[in-house]
Amino acid sequence: MLTDHSTLLLVGNRFSGFSAAHPEVLTVSEFIRHLRNDAGTAAFEHLTLQPGQGIGQSQWDLLRIEIAERGLDHRIHLMPAIPAPAARHETHKHVEANRLISRPRQTGPGRYRADLRVHNDNELLIDHQTGQHVQGMVAVEAARQMFLTVTERFLLPDDRKRYFVINSMGTEFENFLFPLAAEIDYLILESDTANADRLSYTVEIAIEQAGRRCTRTSVRFTAFENRLIESKEQRRAEQAVAAVVSQREGALADAAAH
Repeated sequence: MLTDHSTLLLVGNRFSGFSAAHPEVLTVSEFIRHLRNDAGTAAFEHLTLQPGQGIGQSQWDLLRIEIAERGLDHRIHLMPAIPAPAARHETHKHVEANRLISRPRQTGPGRYRADLRVHNDNELLIDHQTGQHVQGMVAVEAARQMFLTVTERFLLPDDRKRYFVINSMGTEFENFLFPLAAEIDYLILESDTANADRLSYTVEIAIEQAGRRCTRTSVRFTAFENRLIESKEQRRAEQAVAAVVSQREGALADAAAH
């Protein structure tokens, strides 16, 4: 039998360490293998499958097909898949697997909320995933994408392209974040929007799971109109290049002299 529970939590294959430690958790591949082997599913009058992290709509659709092909769709119920990711221009991430948040929704004045959605092939997981919890850099990057997306979607007064500059960013890690459903809460603490060319915000972003806050990130950032920052960035880049070249040439001259 798969488990004594009538609800199974399914996670992506990347989180096999988490599934191995909990009988009520399986990876998608493990569950499909059980289905194909008919190992224990016949014992269930009713089984609910709930998606965790590492599972997108395509994996959920595949699972639905596997269940229907075996005539088990009247006994195995799939909870809704984790919502689709926010858009590439909002998260500033071209590859969908690297977008960590769903489309945010406004929940009150200056307050927004989104689902955390960690793709099985996210760039931060490919080369580092140990233990049962999701590594801390995922939470930091999710917070970064959250302030970008909320600003792009809700706060910009016009359609001019903006350049985002982080003035400060700090994260407190309060509880382990596991590869299960989690939500991101976003609160604007301060804002300075008198000049539409330069929009400044101080925000707090919390990731919550199972009734607990896992991380709290404080961010101060400014969204500049592109033309204001591009020339400054170019000047600073030229200065940095010139300084590095000068240092290198000086070092070579010193070495030749000795």
